[in-house]
Amino acid sequence: MIKFSILCIAGLFLFKSYGQEYKQLMNDNSVNFYKVCESAETYFETIDKHPKGSGWKGYQRWKNANEYKYFPSGDRTSEDPFFVINAYQNFVANNPRSKSSFNNGWNELGPRFIDSITGHYSAGLGRIEDFYVDPNNDNRIYLGSRSGGFWKTIDGGNNWEVTTDFLFSTGVNTITASPTNPDSVLINIRNANNGYSNGIYRSTDGGDTWVLSNFNPSNVGFGGLGDNFKIYKIAY
Repeated sequence: MIKFSILCIAGLFLFKSYGQEYKQLMNDNSVNFYKVCESAETYFETIDKHPKGSGWKGYQRWKNANEYKYFPSGDRTSEDPFFVINAYQNFVANNPRSKSSFNNGWNELGPRFIDSITGHYSAGLGRIEDFYVDPNNDNRIYLGSRSGGFWKTIDGGNNWEVTTDFLFSTGVNTITASPTNPDSVLINIRNANNGYSNGIYRSTDGGDTWVLSNFNPSNVGFGGLGDNFKIYKIAY
């Protein structure tokens, strides 16, 4: 009985190690991208991939971040495994501007407070998804927050104003302004929880007021609460 139990435990460890072979294959560029995916998919057919820690989300992130590099052949042998660090070093070498370029280093500009909600400093105002700086006036800055809406400053960050609290949703993940008129602004309003778009809104007064554009769920037939439609980038 003891021998049988030991054999069963050993078998489980071997199965787990073999089943997660895809993790080793991910780091071996001699293995075709789609072979790695095949190994991973086979493994996840044998387990419940929904619980936290199953590895499913990590695999999906890896797949999403890499497939475009190797499509359609899946061949990874010609890819420089150090292309990220090489690209970064090349960027630094050709863009010497750094923190030391600023007289007093970096300063937090905010926004820091939602007085009407918390009344105090809050680290949970919503992460910044996108921003815009007026190329002709760097005191004018627009920010898009994942769940906190559209924020603007016209004095270089000393004061901030949020102008989208009254809209259907308050997630703003992408911003664009007219190249010739920074008062003409477009934003995507979305559900912060699932990312579903509730339409593109336009402002002609620098983000003070907003009007739903013709690109909205009612007109185009998708988006809103009932359809998995997401907008990732808008641009003039």
